[in-house]
Amino acid sequence: MLNAKALSELLSKNSDERLCKRWYLMTPNGTLLAHTQPTSARELRQQVAMVALSWQEQQQPSSTELDEASRKRDLYTLLIESDVHNILVRKIQPQLLLVLEGGVPPRKRSFEPRVVAEGPDGEPLHEAESSMSTTTAGVIGLHKKKLAAMAAAMIAEFERTGFKMPEEGSNHLF
Repeated sequence: MLNAKALSELLSKNSDERLCKRWYLMTPNGTLLAHTQPTSARELRQQVAMVALSWQEQQQPSSTELDEASRKRDLYTLLIESDVHNILVRKIQPQLLLVLEGGVPPRKRSFEPRVVAEGPDGEPLHEAESSMSTTTAGVIGLHKKKLAAMAAAMIAEFERTGFKMPEEGSNHLF
């Protein structure tokens, strides 16, 4: 059983307005399970929907990827970089995503938002232009470390308790 209240408390204790503005736990199709408190419900719904769409889009093989290996690529981490924030998404289980929304340093005028999908090895799943400043790369590196630590703690707890996130539409979440 998933204890949403306990998870929300854990996420809230690990938020920091400067580095980790908000955490949430969700399914790949956009069902919100736990999040930091307090937060704007409307803004959070918009973020969750955007993350779900981005995740699903990156999981779909492109029409040029015809071989079987490319179709079975394993999306593990997703970075959504904008001029407002960086969002890092990490797969905890096939039906469970951990999301960190972090602050960003000031951007150059020529900044273009981007999405970078990574596999379990941390390598990008597609070509990504690296126009990131060293400051931004450093901040994203810190975000990735915090995300990895939180994900590892959750994975260890779920393995200890035997929790496996059920498929969407199941009534066995809480």
